Amino acid sequence: MTRKSEAVSIDANIILRYLLGDHKDLSVKAANILEGVEACESAVMCDPVNLAEVVWVLSSYYKLPNKEIYRGLEPILKMDGFLIPNKDRYLLALKLFAESVRHFGDACACAGALQECSGKLYSFDAQLSEVSGIKRFESVI
Repeated sequence: MTRKSEAVSIDANIILRYLLGDHKDLSVKAANILEGVEACESAVMCDPVNLAEVVWVLSSYYKLPNKEIYRGLEPILKMDGFLIPNKDRYLLALKLFAESVRHFGDACACAGALQECSGKLYSFDAQLSEVSGIKRFESVI
């Protein structure tokens, strides 16, 4: 497998064209890139901000349901050559986003709380109390 130092940073539009298959030329190029990653012929580095951009575009502009976004992104994130800091956290965030948390940013906060803070989360969003394992607080504990 390709080493991290040999990875190439990937932009949101590559992931979007791959998932959507909506552009004759660019979707083919995006598929070639990600098929190379899937085959462990190359590696890409994805900044978490770019992942958030992909989720935002798919949910707001394309109006895709959270579960469909999860089903599209989960296999990409699971590719060995798809490098992203805290990969397990973002896989968990996508799962929470698909199952119970309406907004991806909130899902990332919940995933971080679950993995790093024993589930403790400061938030004014009462619905996050319903996320399994989350202990939500609105004031200093």
